[in-house]
Amino acid sequence: MLLLSEEDIEKSLSMEEAINVIEEAFLKYANNDFVMPARNFSKVKDEDTLLIMPCFVDDCIGLKVVTSYPSNNTTNSPVTQGLVLLNNRETGDPLAIINGTVLTTIKTAAVAGVAMRFFMKEAETVGLIGTGLQGMYQLLAAISSTSVKTIYIFNRSSEKMERFIQEFRTISKSDIEIIPVLDKTELIRNSQIIITATTSVSPVLPDESGIYEKKLIVGVGSYKSNMRELPQSLFESLDYYYIDSEQGKIECGDIIDPLKEGWVKESQIVLLSDMLKGRLKVTQHKNPIVFKTVSMALFDAYIGNYVFKKAKELGIGQELKL
Repeated sequence: MLLLSEEDIEKSLSMEEAINVIEEAFLKYANNDFVMPARNFSKVKDEDTLLIMPCFVDDCIGLKVVTSYPSNNTTNSPVTQGLVLLNNRETGDPLAIINGTVLTTIKTAAVAGVAMRFFMKEAETVGLIGTGLQGMYQLLAAISSTSVKTIYIFNRSSEKMERFIQEFRTISKSDIEIIPVLDKTELIRNSQIIITATTSVSPVLPDESGIYEKKLIVGVGSYKSNMRELPQSLFESLDYYYIDSEQGKIECGDIIDPLKEGWVKESQIVLLSDMLKGRLKVTQHKNPIVFKTVSMALFDAYIGNYVFKKAKELGIGQELKL
């Protein structure tokens, strides 16, 4: 079997490739061309969680084992860490162990990249709330999928913003203009695309009507029922609410709460996969466009299988014998 490290993945997969691969995975979802048992959440302590996520797609069995530890915000360890395990679907033979931490980060950014490219490819400005590792890759996806020339970032700490900017420039190898702001309203006013990449349990965007018109809001961070990044007034202003998977309706507070409270109706919830498949047509949106990703094992298995095959082709990775 093959062991693929962070460095191996980065050699095998550009962000542009990742976005294209995840768009293919969306079409697999639209065609129901996969088998995906329910993912399992197990509480370890407080908000720290273990997730087990299996999926069978094409010629592989993919299993992601991931920990989400918000408590690591006060340590040097990443909030999200994991492994992606691949087996041959026909024989069950083990194929690969892949660094799931970096693969998850790239995959999640690529999901958002598909939405940004679909809804607002010509956007020239993007704003980010949530300056962690995921936020960094979300910006990488934004500049890979749109015409973004200026980035606005928000953090209460100017020191953290400066460190984030330096790290982003190293990862992206880009000198794109980055403007740190200390006021969220300023970020929203100046950004055509607004990305939230936090683990907040309460909305991180202002609950004000009228400030989100003609903007694309991409909600990335919340994935559990008690988490919510987006405010009530934003939901109440929507024509449609775009999501990446049906299971988000029972897992994610940013979908559960609006439906339960009547801020959006079930008929307004639209799968991005259906849009990509052409089952629904995009109309001009005067009101905000909101896309919420909760992700799913299909994405991890599909991109993991792609990286495995690409690495084999390039002779990348470490061969292991069990």
